[in-house]
Amino acid sequence: MTLHLDKQDIRQAERLNRFLRFMPRYRTERRYNARLIQALLRVWDRLPGRDSSGPDLRIEDRQVAMGVRPVRLRLIVPRDRPRGIYLTFHGGAWVMGTPRLDDPINTRIARECQVVVVSVDHHLAQDDRLDLAIADARRAAEWTAGTAAAFGAERIIVGGQSSGAHLAACALLHLRALQPAIRLAGAVLFYGAYDMAGSPGLRQSSPKTLLIDGQAAYRNLLRLTPGLTDQERRAPRLSPLYADLGELPPALFIAGELDPVFDDRVRMAERWNEANGNAELVRVPQGLHGFDRLPLSMGVKVHCHVREKLREWLED
Repeated sequence: MTLHLDKQDIRQAERLNRFLRFMPRYRTERRYNARLIQALLRVWDRLPGRDSSGPDLRIEDRQVAMGVRPVRLRLIVPRDRPRGIYLTFHGGAWVMGTPRLDDPINTRIARECQVVVVSVDHHLAQDDRLDLAIADARRAAEWTAGTAAAFGAERIIVGGQSSGAHLAACALLHLRALQPAIRLAGAVLFYGAYDMAGSPGLRQSSPKTLLIDGQAAYRNLLRLTPGLTDQERRAPRLSPLYADLGELPPALFIAGELDPVFDDRVRMAERWNEANGNAELVRVPQGLHGFDRLPLSMGVKVHCHVREKLREWLED
């Protein structure tokens, strides 16, 4: 099973990219803009008439008491017995975002792949407490593994986008250490950053990278890990790229070639394959960071490929 992007897909992306060159870049290291965007997202979350459930799906927001702080989860549950659980983490540079923003993607996964989607509303590190976001990811993974039997599920697939891909990798490594009775069946990781000291490509990126300012993204990593040396930032608990990646399930890495953190995905896929030989790296020509959220045919094709991969892992 391979993803095919034709010349028309790439030309469409090129046309959009030419337009985006004139647009301002988002600076992820600033907190006032994250707080403003997050406030707008929370208001948008509460707007009526946006429930994408139906007779075949039930959507539930749940707060789970674990440790000193509860973990907020958004569950999308098929009416029929699920074939597995998809534990997923939203993007937003670790400082903004909501699970409900991913409902269009996640409800389609729940329907077409017949899985329970557990989307994590983790701590937002506007206070630069990345450790709390990682702790939420691990606790959500523990809850998911512990309650899988109650859903009748036998497999877990972990996924995430951008900062959510980093948290998904942290959660997966934690699940491996726990050795749960449920099977770890796969990982879908969209344009994540796995080196919290900054990959060479990110460090050398231009502030004129499209949509996001590459140098600001690098400064955001440093802001999220204050007082640490680069060596300390590369500790496995913070940077999955430097963890032992052995005995992990198949992985699908999605990487836009114009993304300033493109290096992270290439290096992570290489290390994953060195340890397990089961990683697929999808390199998307003319793909930006977050390209699949733009009105592009290549984004539609990538998500279709993801759902096909999920079904394959659930049948294996």
